Amino acid sequence: MLVVAVARLAFSLTAVSLKDKRRVARALIDRTRRRFPVAVAEIEENDNHAALVLGCSVVSNDAQHAMSMLDHVVSFMENTYLAPMILREREILHFGPLADGFWDAEDPDPESWEEVAASCDPVSED
Repeated sequence: MLVVAVARLAFSLTAVSLKDKRRVARALIDRTRRRFPVAVAEIEENDNHAALVLGCSVVSNDAQHAMSMLDHVVSFMENTYLAPMILREREILHFGPLADGFWDAEDPDPESWEEVAASCDPVSED
């Protein structure tokens, strides 16, 4: 079974510029990625220097493991003290096994990869 745990985390910033915001965002994202095998990215409020919203996801085959890992990530981000966390939302998605014959289904787009590649002009350097 495929389990995806996702979180949206909002932080309040005292940054006076987008450069300051990027510094805090980069520090949070880099520290989290170094410590945990998760995906983290800025997802909202990109042009607002007073707010930072990050999305985080964990993929696992066990819901309890995914939520535990996500809880550790949230706790870690909160305890970096780079910015106060003002909102946290999380959700878990479950995906069952693929149906038999899924990969054998008729492709609605009959164009092959070779046809697509042949129709594209290679980038030329002048």
